[in-house]
Amino acid sequence: MSYKVDRKRSNIFNKAIIAGGLIIAILGSGNAVINILSQNAGIKSNQDIVAVATVQDKQADLSNIETTEEYTPKYDITSMQEKYPDAWGILEKPDGTALPIAQTDSKEDETYFLRHTLDGSESTSGTVFLDHQNDKNMENQVSRLWGHNLLGENMFGDLTEYQNQGQSFYDQNKTYTLYTANGVYKLDVFAALEEDATTQEFDYNTQEDFLNDMANNRDSSNFKSDVQISPDDQVIILECCPDRGSAFSGNNRFSVYTKVTPVYEYNLNNSKAL
Repeated sequence: MSYKVDRKRSNIFNKAIIAGGLIIAILGSGNAVINILSQNAGIKSNQDIVAVATVQDKQADLSNIETTEEYTPKYDITSMQEKYPDAWGILEKPDGTALPIAQTDSKEDETYFLRHTLDGSESTSGTVFLDHQNDKNMENQVSRLWGHNLLGENMFGDLTEYQNQGQSFYDQNKTYTLYTANGVYKLDVFAALEEDATTQEFDYNTQEDFLNDMANNRDSSNFKSDVQISPDDQVIILECCPDRGSAFSGNNRFSVYTKVTPVYEYNLNNSKAL
């Protein structure tokens, strides 16, 4: 049996397919542009929020400060909290980029800050936030800070470079600095890997369990660190999606493990002490 081809109808059909493809492509490009603009707006909002807390351009060198000396941290977290009640602190990355951190009390709060900044602006960049299960005064042995894996170095977009570039990236990005209302803390990176975030602990049953877990994380990393972990050390994990995205990896997240060292803390009577 043979069939006649209606070329006129066929051409119309082909043109419709092409037109439909172009529309989809244009809409896709439009959504990408909107997404980038939303991210950029959120990043700008975060910068403005950090500016509220900034009291000096550079962090003072604490190595020569005596315990009796007055010390002013680079960021005043208390003043930031007065304007943004949900603020918890500021994380300064090794390159000097500062990111405000939100505190959360529920999964709903976390979902909100995935799409909003501290000033209430809606943005796909969101806000870095402290896990709602963590104590706000860092009483847990392990705390988690969550942020988006955005393109480039924005937000937590460069965390996966500890895996992608390995030792060369680690050697240039060893230390973060955390500012909270309670003090200033050095966060020394010692491990980075992709893992199931649902298996992470906040507090361990024994010191041996804690040390074994940290040793396994170090062994699974794509670089070597000389940071030593002791049984009573505190750890902060910086968490983001792996490069291929959480939609393809279930509960997997990319985790950067850091050792917490207090640099400067406020006493309970509001006096300052090193």
